Parts: sequence; structure tokens; C-alpha cells
Amino acid sequence: MNAASVEVNSLTAARSFFSGIVRYFIYFLLLFTPLVRGSEPPWAVSIIHFVTLLALTAVLIQRSLLWDWQLPRIVMNKPIAVLLLIVFCATCFSKIPHISTWSAILFGNYIILFYLVIDTVAKRTHLRQLVYVIIAVAAFLAIVGLLKISGNNPFPWWNYAPGTLNLDLASGSSTFSNPNRFAGYMEMAFPLTLGMLFTGFKGGKRFLIVYLSLMMLIVLVFTRSRGAWISTILSITFITILYVRNYPKNRFKLLAAAITGFIFFGIVILSSRGVVEEFKTLKSVQSDASFTSRLTLWKHLAEMIRDYPLLGTGPGTFSTMFTQYQPAGFQVRFYRAHNDYLQFITEVGLPLMIVYIWIIYLFFKRGLKKIKHPSRLVRGTTLGAMTGVMATLIHSMFDFNLRIPADAILFTVLVAIVVARSPKSLEPV
Repeated sequence: MNAASVEVNSLTAARSFFSGIVRYFIYFLLLFTPLVRGSEPPWAVSIIHFVTLLALTAVLIQRSLLWDWQLPRIVMNKPIAVLLLIVFCATCFSKIPHISTWSAILFGNYIILFYLVIDTVAKRTHLRQLVYVIIAVAAFLAIVGLLKISGNNPFPWWNYAPGTLNLDLASGSSTFSNPNRFAGYMEMAFPLTLGMLFTGFKGGKRFLIVYLSLMMLIVLVFTRSRGAWISTILSITFITILYVRNYPKNRFKLLAAAITGFIFFGIVILSSRGVVEEFKTLKSVQSDASFTSRLTLWKHLAEMIRDYPLLGTGPGTFSTMFTQYQPAGFQVRFYRAHNDYLQFITEVGLPLMIVYIWIIYLFFKRGLKKIKHPSRLVRGTTLGAMTGVMATLIHSMFDFNLRIPADAILFTVLVAIVVARSPKSLEPV
């Protein structure tokens, strides 16, 4: 073996080593962030910064050894570059610079994580491992949720009821501080788990996936998050129709599975009086107090956007700046806009709307292409990830789950799964 071959082998081994390190950092973030109250506490966010920095350092070392500084070529590179420019400008002209700086850094972490997933999850085994980590974490969260619902929480440090939530609501929050945050996580993990049924699992593995999916569906129902219910039903219905159009041979199996799922969903609802009462409120959503308060809030957001149309008030400044626009007669302070789209626009400016549409279009264009891929693994993971992302996009019109780091990180990983190139062993470069 000559010196050139030895050098090539050494560089290949180094690349594989550092890629493995980066993947384990990604797994750590997926494991860690949901377990510490959704990573809402500042100290948890600091750990996210630190781990992301370590992963980025490993990538830079790898790139310097190979002298390869090109970004992965994906369809979203241009809109992401525009998005980063908009966030940078909004941060520079922020009304509260120190808050915006840290918010922009956290947003930068999500962008870095997005590219880390695309760059390092390059083989079928890598994709499987990533999906298995997400499913395992979601299953654990579901178990904790079920224990708390039954009144048998074995972990006192996940009991947030005293001083934060009433006991009834806390029971549906699992490791999160609020059941709505937990529902935001499960509405992404549940479809991804369900998507694994299309990857060719049989026997015991198929039974396990079905079992875990039903368990996640149960805790999703018991979160009593109407936004999560609606977004999950709409996204799964849409993707089911989409899949049937592309694979009509499977329409009867898929239809039977959908009917079974809806029946199970109804049985779970009827099993709890509290859930039944919450479900009944869907009929009168327009007169619901939480909905009417949101409408009032959104009307006042228009005034805020009108005053700061181009660059907004700065990333992360909503809770402080909105005090000037607080609706009269409300005794509570609005820390969130209960609409991620509107809140991002108030903080970053109206040009963000164009980037929204651009990114969403490219995302679904890429996803629709990948669900036609010959590989069952690619089809199943893409279908599940795309459904989870769509559920969050719908839910974000009524809530702020993308402001919760654990939910935002899972969302980022699912987007990366959809837009990334298929595993190298399946698709030529």
C-alpha cells in the first residue's frame, strides 16, 4: 500500500470518527432537551449552546482535515441565507439588543443543528438510529405521561403542579411544564413512529411500532390540547390522501388503519370525563374564552406590526415590547403571541412572510418527491417526518410550540430528515 492510499484511508477514518461524534451530540440534544422541562430554563438553554458549539467544533476539525468547506447542497440554502440576513438585521436594530442577541444565537443553534443532521446522517444506518432515538425518547415521555395521568408519578422533580399548574393539567404534561408543550412534541413524534410502519417492519417489530403509536396517541389525547388534536387529525388526513394517490394499491390497508385509529381515538376520548368536556368545547370554539382572548391579542398585534413593519422590534423582544400594546381589561400579561407566525413577524418584520412561504413551498416540494422514492425506509421516514412538521405548522397558528427549545429542536431535525438527500447507498450523487 503506497503513501497516498494510507493518507486517503486516514482521512476517511478521521471523517467517520468526527461524523460519529457529531451524531452523538445530536442524539444527546434529542435526549436531554425534553427531559428538563422542555429546556425552557436558562441553564438548559446554556447546555444547548455548549453542546451545539462542541458539535460545530468537531465538524470544523473534520472539514479542516479534508479541506472541504462547502455547505451541503440542499434546496433550502438560499431561503435560509435570506432568513439569517433578516434575523441579523433585526438584531442589529433591535429595541432591546441584549435580548435579541441571545435569541438570535439560539436561532443560530437551530440552523447549525439543521445542517449537522444533513451533513452527518448520510447512511441508512444513521437515519435509522436517528429515528429510533426520537421514537425511544417519545416512548419514555409517553410512559411518564401515563404514570402522571394515573396519579402515580414516580419522579417528584417532574411534578410542576405546586405554584405553576393545577393538578389536573399537570397530570398531562409528562416531563414538560405544560401539557400544550408536551402535546407539541407528541404531535411530531407520533406520526414519525407511525411512518415506520411503511418501512417494511413485520412480526414483532410491527406490533411494537403499533403499540408505541397507540400509547403516544393516548397521551396526546390526554394532554387536552385542542390545537394538537386538530393539527394531528388534519395533517394525518392530508398525508393519508397524498399517500393513497401515489400508492393506490395500499389504499384499502391505509383506509382500514385510518378508521381503526379514529375509532381508537374516540374510545380514548370517551374514557375520560375531563377529555370529553374538553372535546365538547370544539363545537363552540368561537365563544371560548381562550379563543376570544387570542383574537383580541392578534388585533393588537396588527398595531405593533404597523409601527415596526420592516425589521420588527428585535428577536425575543415580544414579551417586553407588547406591554405597550396590551389590550385593555386583561389582568394577565401576554408573554407569547399564541401564534408563532405573527410573533416572528412582530419581532423580525414583514419581509419574513416571503421567506415563510418560500421555505414551506420548498419543504413540501422536496417531501413530495421523496415519498415516491423506491426505498421503503426513505418513504416511511419522510412521510412520518413531513406529517409531524405539518402538524406543528398548523398548531403554530394557535400556539407557540416553536418557542419551546425541545419542540423546536425536534422540529428542526424532522425538517432536516425531509429535505436531506437520500442515503448515499440509495441515491447517486
